[in-house]
Amino acid sequence: MNRLLLLLTLLLASFTSYQQPNHLFIKKGIHKKRTYSEGDRIHVVLTNGLEKKGAITLLRNDTIYINDTPIPSTQVAAVVLNEKKKKPFPADLKTMLAIGGGVALTTLGLSLNDANEPKDALIAAAVIGYGPILVKHLTSRFMFTISRKQFRMGKRFRLQVFDLYVPPQRGF
Repeated sequence: MNRLLLLLTLLLASFTSYQQPNHLFIKKGIHKKRTYSEGDRIHVVLTNGLEKKGAITLLRNDTIYINDTPIPSTQVAAVVLNEKKKKPFPADLKTMLAIGGGVALTTLGLSLNDANEPKDALIAAAVIGYGPILVKHLTSRFMFTISRKQFRMGKRFRLQVFDLYVPPQRGF
């Protein structure tokens, strides 16, 4: 009974086990900046100017197979990150009209209360209403401008293929 239970356990374990995939590291010095595994999508620019996009099908012997096309890692000039598109303006027409109505009501309230001059009340209401939207828009544009779009291989960055493949032994 114990042998049968052990056999079933080992059989079940062999069905649920899998091989660890190989990895492709983008490194800056000794620090890993990005990690890709087999099956991940990648976009590379080669030294001859061609671009290759696709899934990493295999990583072996310092060669990257993108859609079953072998590319030596020394031929990669840059790894392009996901193309982030510029975000549109954060508010639509309906929101802008609602904020405009709020600015008008706030200006009217501050002017009738004799707290401020009508000109100063309009400026204060506009800053209160449109300020957060403008700050959000300008911040997103600034972050898009300074964000990294690609890793250029050479001085700073390099590729390292971490190959876990063990070749079959022949003979003794």
